[in-house]
Amino acid sequence: MQESRIVLLVNFPEDDSSKLNHSLEEEGLKVKKVPVIIETLRKKLFPSLILFNLEKVDMGSRDLFRKIKKIYPSVPVIVFSSKDPGEVEKNLMFIKEGAYDYIKKPFVIDELKILIRKALRDNRRESFEKDYSSGFTLPSDFILGENPRMREIFNLLKEIAPTDLTVLIKGESGTGKEMIASIIHGLSRRQKEPFLRLNCAALCESIMESELFGYERGAFTGADTKKIGLFSAAEGGTLLLDEIAQTSTNTQAKLLRIIENKEFIPVGGIAPVKCNVRLIVATNKNLEKEVREGRFLADLYYRINTFFISLPPLRERKEDIPLFVNHFLKKHSRYFNKSIKGVSQEVYDFLINYPWPGNIRELESTVIKMIIVSRKSLITLGEVRKILPSRGCFAKDSFSSFEEAKRVFLNSFEKKYIEDLLIRCRGNVTAAARMAKVTRSFIYQKTRQYKIDLSLYRKNSREVLSPDF
Repeated sequence: MQESRIVLLVNFPEDDSSKLNHSLEEEGLKVKKVPVIIETLRKKLFPSLILFNLEKVDMGSRDLFRKIKKIYPSVPVIVFSSKDPGEVEKNLMFIKEGAYDYIKKPFVIDELKILIRKALRDNRRESFEKDYSSGFTLPSDFILGENPRMREIFNLLKEIAPTDLTVLIKGESGTGKEMIASIIHGLSRRQKEPFLRLNCAALCESIMESELFGYERGAFTGADTKKIGLFSAAEGGTLLLDEIAQTSTNTQAKLLRIIENKEFIPVGGIAPVKCNVRLIVATNKNLEKEVREGRFLADLYYRINTFFISLPPLRERKEDIPLFVNHFLKKHSRYFNKSIKGVSQEVYDFLINYPWPGNIRELESTVIKMIIVSRKSLITLGEVRKILPSRGCFAKDSFSSFEEAKRVFLNSFEKKYIEDLLIRCRGNVTAAARMAKVTRSFIYQKTRQYKIDLSLYRKNSREVLSPDF
């Protein structure tokens, strides 16, 4: 069982301490109230967070704060201050002195919980970077979280990264396979060399081999010039082959030769070309089953399975869902020019119990839509239900007719599909119609049918969704 993290309360009156104690225990935190005398803190406690009350200070508040930071330099401190306009300058002063953030009193407890979660998450991330990296910055969407299985995986990365052995990453779509691969590369000795990737499911065999191995001039009709492939372009670095199970057995045999001999022959070529590339492969399929059924070469499977990482789906990382929600809210609120402080506890409960078939990628898309439909600073459950309807027609206490269930399901699918499409195309109807292979009038018809406001999706031309999940 995981040990409770300690939160120190400094300079809080008894009433406030009791209220905070109850609320923070709900977050799995152990609260310790300490007197103003700073010597009582020294080396007796190892807190994960410090809450510092500015309104009741027995010694110079600035000196007290500095002493706390001197004793606990890596522990985040949240400052509580009154909403008196005169306190703003003090708040900024403490931020400059090293405070993580401040909150004005009276405060909403949900807002405080969100701020505490963020402070603890950011502190864990900083510690992880110090422990595991050397000049490497983790991806911006990386969330370590509390899930024991994910923590085991990240501990394993330290052992895997320095080697040149092939890594097999398995996980459902949207679980972050590409991000894990990029972290392995970033923590390796190859981090300054290229990290390239190819989605094997997106290409036919002939085009894939041209992309991987390159081709000689005249290799086929239209090959007017020589082209280098990804194995040459990634020389000295790392190459990720996603959806490896989608490759043909012919391509698999050539990949096996590269792993065994560190060489390949370009399309239309004769002489082998040496290569120095670390290979990482990813799949959402059971490769052992693919081997048994003859669709995947057994020799290649044994070669790529030197190190195996199995990523858990989001439904098995429920404790991390609030962390992802807060991260994506912060990431995308500015894009849509919204001041979203967080979501209600009801929303957290709803999202935690949602099955998330699309995993982290679906959650990010959902948070974007939550921001779009929200009209207040705190997102409510009613707003979330507009974009994630409950599976009512399949509930145990009621079961609709086949036609009614089909209608509800199709309407839900169409609305979600159009919304996701508009997010990806940034509200451009022509681009959306081209991507979906339908007419522009069809897109307009569906936006009217489901009351989708196109203007909300047309903020600017910047990419919204993270490509790493």
